[in-house]
Amino acid sequence: MKKMKKTFNKALFLGAISLLSSNLLADETICYKNGLDLPSQIETSKLDGGICEGKLTLNDMKKSGWDILDIQVTTSQNKLSYSYYFYKNTNQALSNTPKTYANSLNYSKKEFSIKPIGAKVVNLKDNQSTIEIGNLTVGQSGIVVHIYDNDKRLIVANAKVISSTPTSSVVEYFPFDDLKQDAIPTTKRVVTNNDVIVLNYMYNQSLLIAPDYDSFQAVRSDFKQNNFIHSDIFGTKLKVNNQPFPTKEDIQKFAIEQNLGTIFFVLDSKVYILDTKTFAILDVYSFPVNIKEKQMPFYTRVEEIKGPLIDFSSIPFFSDKEDLGYDDYYKQILGLK
Repeated sequence: MKKMKKTFNKALFLGAISLLSSNLLADETICYKNGLDLPSQIETSKLDGGICEGKLTLNDMKKSGWDILDIQVTTSQNKLSYSYYFYKNTNQALSNTPKTYANSLNYSKKEFSIKPIGAKVVNLKDNQSTIEIGNLTVGQSGIVVHIYDNDKRLIVANAKVISSTPTSSVVEYFPFDDLKQDAIPTTKRVVTNNDVIVLNYMYNQSLLIAPDYDSFQAVRSDFKQNNFIHSDIFGTKLKVNNQPFPTKEDIQKFAIEQNLGTIFFVLDSKVYILDTKTFAILDVYSFPVNIKEKQMPFYTRVEEIKGPLIDFSSIPFFSDKEDLGYDDYYKQILGLK
């Protein structure tokens, strides 16, 4: 059993590394140009670094669907240097995409989107800073990136929105330890002014908790812009760990290990979308799908997820969990009444 656990944990780790590498290499890039005499030259100059490789201009990148998350301009010996942090994401706001089953209930009264949002860290004080982006949802999270050597980048912290007005939002920073592994070098660098905040980081990578096959497939069909890791992977881990009733901590830890930005819960004829790192509810959709039989702990093809060999059923905490149905169980986890 120990060997099986090690093998499975290794597979989870490799999967997380793969997801992170894929996101960093495929969806974001940094291109730069040094030694320009005039600002107007940047529009037509071929950029170096990243996927630009001295072949693509700023206009070429924009035409190819790349959005600019951040721009850094420096001057040295009367020469201008430009560094562009690009992110490619064509996904629209979730409420704007056509759906067969789900309808937004405007839970946060704000336009929720999985599209990354970029902002600069300025006036950092007490591990917080204010960004000039309003109408964000408290609990939205992301990462802080430090850019160095023209086109290299390093994740130095997580970020979360702690308050928001129509014109600005306050962001607080906390450690980025998503991939805790002794084999991976860590940095002691902390957030500093001019680092880049990327909110909604990996929001298109998701875990889906659904009660049956039909609802599982319906959510995947309605939210095509999200890449849902199959629930069998989570089910397998629960089986290996003899955990038939996953706790909030179990769900959150698994999603973070897999580098997933959001968690979808189907319960009580609704779809709840949560931020993985803060467990804040980002949006809620009505979901009138007929569910004949609800599977515990969730829909998965992994069978017989049994508890530990020691019988805890006589202890009230454990026996209470066994008595709860699917909806009540996850309402308790989400803190819903």
